[in-house]
Amino acid sequence: MYRGAYHFFHSETNNAAQQANTFIQTVGTDKGELPPILDVEPVLDSNKKDISPTGSVLLNQVKIWLDAVEAAFGRKPMIYTNKSYADSHGVNASWLINYPLWVAEYPYMPGTTNLYSDPANIPSPGVIPHQPTGFQPWTFWQYSNVGVLSAFSSRIDMDYFNGALTDLANFAGTTISQPSSTTQYVMQAGDTLSGIAAKFNMNLSDLVNLNNAVLIQPGKALTVSAPAPTTTYTVKAGDTLTAIAAKFGTTVAAIVAANNIVNPNLISVGQVLIIP
Repeated sequence: MYRGAYHFFHSETNNAAQQANTFIQTVGTDKGELPPILDVEPVLDSNKKDISPTGSVLLNQVKIWLDAVEAAFGRKPMIYTNKSYADSHGVNASWLINYPLWVAEYPYMPGTTNLYSDPANIPSPGVIPHQPTGFQPWTFWQYSNVGVLSAFSSRIDMDYFNGALTDLANFAGTTISQPSSTTQYVMQAGDTLSGIAAKFNMNLSDLVNLNNAVLIQPGKALTVSAPAPTTTYTVKAGDTLTAIAAKFGTTVAAIVAANNIVNPNLISVGQVLIIP
């Protein structure tokens, strides 16, 4: 599970440097795999009135936060916003093209009643989501805020990544190699993904990830395989085996054994580790 830290920006307070410092200290040494995220959207007062600034005032505050966090994390933060807010508040500058975009637009199509609360029913990007002016093409799209998953007692956000599983792994600084022993299964009427996974002794999430799809389409061929994909991690400055093991829910001993590491206290920046 790839993780990243997310900050709701209080642009009305004119204290971007303080917010950045609090964020950096709160996240600490375990920064996750995804870039830090700055949420730039309306700030509402007690009367539900937007009190966030506009134009250069807002942009200057945003840039202060981005620069400070980039210096601390060693990578460009991602900006979360939507076209309506960006257009109405003058969020348009040449430097915005340098930052990954997480765009929010839900429900999927204005005027429709489909809120996409089921993770097995996801929209296909097309003219939606609308792209804010001046940003690079979106990386993530939040298409729902009422998602339902059995592990959660309340509604959750649902998001779409603009790419394949291997692209997401690259974005997170890891790699995923597909198993070598695979075969094809042609989906039949009445099939379910859970049923197909059980038939081939696969984890359901592995089946979905292997095919980058969650829709049942009779006649479509799925790649199926029993072995789970192999995960690797590239060592970054400041990493320790203890922290890496905690990130991936494994143990130092398991990583040492999988990689034939002689000295667990000695790993090198750029070293690619197999994560068991």
